[in-house]
Amino acid sequence: MRFSKFLKVEAEIVVARYALVSDETKSRFEPVIFFHPEFAKRSGVKEGDVVEVEANGRAVKLKVKLSESAPESGGIIPNGIFASYLTNFDGFKRFKANIEVAEGEPSSVGEIIERVKP
Repeated sequence: MRFSKFLKVEAEIVVARYALVSDETKSRFEPVIFFHPEFAKRSGVKEGDVVEVEANGRAVKLKVKLSESAPESGGIIPNGIFASYLTNFDGFKRFKANIEVAEGEPSSVGEIIERVKP
């Protein structure tokens, strides 16, 4: 059992254009968050982990990938359904979120759609 599983870490999240994301990730709408390697190390998160990202009273589970392009104080979420679900119009491009290692699989597009149905 990893100690980091019980830690919540505050992170600065940037919503990135798809141009910054690999074609492989784009084509599958992969639920992914890119962390700077130093942030991941400080937070006890490893590439391939699933983390819960909570902001504005909403949460999604995303798979961790490491990228030197991510901010050292947090991560990048590609612009799409997962970023849109977490943000509000006041802070769409950059927002603070709580991150913690999670159990299970990343969130699916269908799961997010079900949450927002009236």
